[in-house]
Amino acid sequence: MAEVLEKQYTARKIAKRQEDLLTLGRAALKASQAEQTEIRMLQSDNALTRFANSEIHQNTLVRDATVIITARQGQREGRVTTNRLTAKALADAAERALAAAQVSAENPDLADLPEGPFEYPFQVDYYEATAACTPLQRAQLVMKGFAVSDDPAFKAAGTLSTEQVNTVILNSHGVEVAYNTTQARYTVLYTGPDSSGYAEDTSRNVGDIDAEALAVSALSTAKHSANPRRDLPAQPYTVVLGPDCISTMLTFLNWLGFSGKDYVEGSSFLCGKIGEVVTGTDITIVDDPLDPRTMGVPCDMAGVPRQRLALIESGVAQAVAHDANSAKRAGTKTTGHDTGWNYPIPANLVFSTGRETREDLIAGVKHGVYVDRFHYTNVVDPLQTVITGMTRDGTFLIEDGELVTGLTNFRFTQNVLKALANCTGIGANHVFQRGFWGGGALVPEAIRVDNFSFSGKTEF
Repeated sequence: MAEVLEKQYTARKIAKRQEDLLTLGRAALKASQAEQTEIRMLQSDNALTRFANSEIHQNTLVRDATVIITARQGQREGRVTTNRLTAKALADAAERALAAAQVSAENPDLADLPEGPFEYPFQVDYYEATAACTPLQRAQLVMKGFAVSDDPAFKAAGTLSTEQVNTVILNSHGVEVAYNTTQARYTVLYTGPDSSGYAEDTSRNVGDIDAEALAVSALSTAKHSANPRRDLPAQPYTVVLGPDCISTMLTFLNWLGFSGKDYVEGSSFLCGKIGEVVTGTDITIVDDPLDPRTMGVPCDMAGVPRQRLALIESGVAQAVAHDANSAKRAGTKTTGHDTGWNYPIPANLVFSTGRETREDLIAGVKHGVYVDRFHYTNVVDPLQTVITGMTRDGTFLIEDGELVTGLTNFRFTQNVLKALANCTGIGANHVFQRGFWGGGALVPEAIRVDNFSFSGKTEF
């Protein structure tokens, strides 16, 4: 009964905070003297339990609020950010935003704020268990991950985070939207003397995270990759890539070409290629916040409803993501991808699945390499989509369709589009991977790629 009452109390507190934000936002909007005004408000609780050497060593809770007030006068814009949640503070911020707009340079590419009100495609799932999760509950969950190892040579490190975020967006053209989200993320890295294994999961509901199963997976990878073979030369191989690797490549494709701002400025790899084949024809990549597995939200940061957007379909480049400003320059309409910082970008990517299991993909390799994760990945050539990085936490030799031994890690230097053009098999099941620059992606459990370029190797 006490737990039920605690959760109900949490829900009431969060609902009250949201109503308070709406009241303050409406008052600030009314106080603004600008021709156009937009107010974005985010209030969050972020809790974290961190562990290393199979021991909890840190618990944190950060409660914060951010209000961004944008004022428009003709083609001039000013913006002020504050975390002072009082009517006077927000009225003062609106006045300062107008003053900033009046002295700013004119921007001919500045689009009008969207005209509301809108109907939104869905309501976000909210979970009491996540919002009300206590340090003790987080500790109990992560300790299940410690318990899977009976070998003192293998130790666990990682985090369990829980958060809830209230978002309120209003403007002087009738937009008003408020929603609340929850999210939990568990990561676990098991390390031994010369090997490691990693697993993670992200969910709106902390109760859906199976820390024990994830820890078993990470520990199994660490143990099976122990005593790695060190003599395999760096050269092109047929590889099977795990979901983290796929997500990393997809993330870089996103930032190198799917933004409408980059496209209109000529810095996207998709410039001049819309309508052309850019990957293998089995590959479709869409941005789909309407798929609940992507943990999307109902609108962008301008309050425009989110929608499904096909970026690459059956290998053919289809579109890029726009906010109102980039859409104005491109002579089109916003696709609902305003991020709040003048750089539209998809945040809920979905990479199409195929028909094979991970085991099927491995079985189809005579001599090659399986890679569980990429690490320390960076761009070499943005227009050619060339990236470089390291393998990590589970690199294995494949011989005659089987994983036979762990390997020391490789450096890769690879054109992502060519890798996707050389894809010979795609896993049948989707896995959600949280993006390391925000958002997330649904990707196949594995893909098989021919002629993947390893350009160097390590001693570990």
